[in-house]
Amino acid sequence: MTQVEIWRSQAAATLAFLVPKISGDIPNDRDGMVDNLLRSLNNLPPRPANRQPYAGLFPAADITTWRKRAAATLKASVPKIKEIEGSIFDGAIDELIRVIRKLPARPQGRAPYAGLFTAADLPTWRKQASQNLVAAIAKLAEPDYTEADRKIDDLIRAMSGLALRPANRNPYEGIYQAPNLTEYRKLAARRIQQLIAVLEDDFNSQDIFVDSTIRVLNNLPPRATNQAPYSGLYVRTTTPNLITQEQLIAIAPYSRRDRLEKLLPHLNTTMQRYEINTPLRKAHFLAQVGHESDGFNTNEEYASGAAYEGRRDLGNTQAGDGVRFKGRGLIQVTGRANYGECGRALGVDLIANPQRLGDFDLACLSAGWYWDTRRLNPDADFDDILTITRVINGGTNGLADRRDYLARAKRVFRI
Repeated sequence: MTQVEIWRSQAAATLAFLVPKISGDIPNDRDGMVDNLLRSLNNLPPRPANRQPYAGLFPAADITTWRKRAAATLKASVPKIKEIEGSIFDGAIDELIRVIRKLPARPQGRAPYAGLFTAADLPTWRKQASQNLVAAIAKLAEPDYTEADRKIDDLIRAMSGLALRPANRNPYEGIYQAPNLTEYRKLAARRIQQLIAVLEDDFNSQDIFVDSTIRVLNNLPPRATNQAPYSGLYVRTTTPNLITQEQLIAIAPYSRRDRLEKLLPHLNTTMQRYEINTPLRKAHFLAQVGHESDGFNTNEEYASGAAYEGRRDLGNTQAGDGVRFKGRGLIQVTGRANYGECGRALGVDLIANPQRLGDFDLACLSAGWYWDTRRLNPDADFDDILTITRVINGGTNGLADRRDYLARAKRVFRI
């Protein structure tokens, strides 16, 4: 999997979780944004101004049902986004070439470079674009600044992460020092060549739409103009070091397949975030959470939690804390104090909303947080299941079952 494919998988799971949680009994602006995204992903015309969100996309139903259907559709659609658009800058590069060569604008729906160059893969197109721009800029003969110079300046600033050019400043001023416009253009051509050479990942314009929707639903600030889609939402992985559904099923063959499917993207996010990234670390982590969650079949303990009432060692100082803060997560976090600590680490108010810890994303992330704060990666590196079990369990309960999970995981990861 490429980096963008990994991010799309994570984004699909995020949207599937967030959309059903949109509040309100009638469609609102957030529903409108989700509707627009669904239409974009499925190449449908824009929603008519007088039509409420989801109407026309799904059969008549209540808003809760519509949101659930939208979530399921997004989960299936986002990973299928085609890698045709290149990075967020390829469109601007294409536009600049067309401006300099005085060509018509790129038709809507056409990928950058298509129609400019013969069919090829994206890296080849980028090389051709770079060579083309260097040659085209060298041929600019106008003695005064032109629209092409302004667009060249804009592109360099955007790709370099620089502030926009002040309105009272000519193109290139403040970026370079040169005696005349001809020399400015030479420096600009060289810089564009460098910037195109390091472009990474294949983003589609729909990725930008997905990113902005996730940020709105999560109440996050907008993406910075020089930031690629998904950056800042998900961590970057240098290798496709993710576990697959087939691997997870082989490790947990007696678990419900539907639950494994829901857990998988969040397990991968968790293991990336907490550097559970070697075969031994993954094997030990999955063995422990597999046992602790009854074979991945529950995100919270089956007991009511009443037994924890009044447990001051867990921070349960208020009436009802035992049930309220029962064990949740794949490695069950228990008690008011632990909920508070975990919530602060994950950026979620688990004291006000303790049941949130039972949701698939936090059930996994809290297990990673527990693993990381107890510094269990080094014990996994030493293949020390006894120490890991004692840290998690306080003893060796279920050791035989943990060993069985570990043995299967080792076979899967060829340890």
